[in-house]
Amino acid sequence: MTLRIHVHPGSSTATFARDHIVRVGRGRTSDVRVGNQLVQGRLTVSKAHAELRWDGTRWSTLNVSDKPGLLQVYEPGYEEVPLEPGRPWVPVRHRWSYSIGRPDQRFHVVCRTDDHKGPAVMPGAHRRFTPERGETDYVETDPTAGLEDIIIALAFTELERDVLLAYYSDFALLPRPPTLEPRSHEEAARRLGRSRDSTRKAIERVNDKIARAEGAPAMATGRNVSAEIARWLARTGTLDPDLVRAD
Repeated sequence: MTLRIHVHPGSSTATFARDHIVRVGRGRTSDVRVGNQLVQGRLTVSKAHAELRWDGTRWSTLNVSDKPGLLQVYEPGYEEVPLEPGRPWVPVRHRWSYSIGRPDQRFHVVCRTDDHKGPAVMPGAHRRFTPERGETDYVETDPTAGLEDIIIALAFTELERDVLLAYYSDFALLPRPPTLEPRSHEEAARRLGRSRDSTRKAIERVNDKIARAEGAPAMATGRNVSAEIARWLARTGTLDPDLVRAD
């Protein structure tokens, strides 16, 4: 498997190799068809809406639609952002998703690749779009450089990982849930089948381990739980279902 694409919800899944330019849209010639249903009497997805291609290091997305405001991109640990027509986007992580269509009726496409599993720490350049030049050039710095060491430092026991997921698992979901908030101590305890006091003591031990990692959120202390901690954990891959690191 190089790139696996799943239309959500549903069972439609397709796999593509690096030499394939993957076209997403409602047209019959699209490799991944989505949005061919009418929404309040009209179509909201272009026949050709997005193209995915291997750029030599990662999978790059280009919005090829002429309809503004109808494509959002998201990967765990980062904000969901609009991708306007003509703009490229390269995910940092190995899991990401697209929301296509109007805000009140989105069609979701979820992607996963085994080509750059985990945070992108490979040497070299990443792409940057320059509107004044109308093209993509390269920047020599990698915004995620250094995360590899953090991942190595964040080796949790099975119990500690269960505790983190009880509080923060929504932050690893694709597509993005409408609301992203950590669960309460009471809800986490219920999910773990433990007492509230035991669960709070467990997150305190986990926070102590997180705090030792370079660049960890200052909020990671005591029994604090926060969206800031959750996003940081999601960026490192700690919450990913397929990237388990245990002592």
